[in-house]
Amino acid sequence: MTNNQQKTPGLNCPKCGTFISTSITELLSASGLHCPHCHLVLNINRNESKRAMEILKNVEEAQQNLKKASSFQR
Repeated sequence: MTNNQQKTPGLNCPKCGTFISTSITELLSASGLHCPHCHLVLNINRNESKRAMEILKNVEEAQQNLKKASSFQR
């Protein structure tokens, strides 16, 4: 994993190993991820991933709150 990949959210394709960048918003809204190299489609099973989706939603909300708080000017 390169240094840039450590900063970019995502995962390595289980088929070819190419890094698939994503975001919490994409994970919460997309039906799946697509490998740009081998075109493998990784479907997101929302029923089996319900708890993980709830946690991701909480993380996304916390990030938005932090962003709002950090841009607050006195």
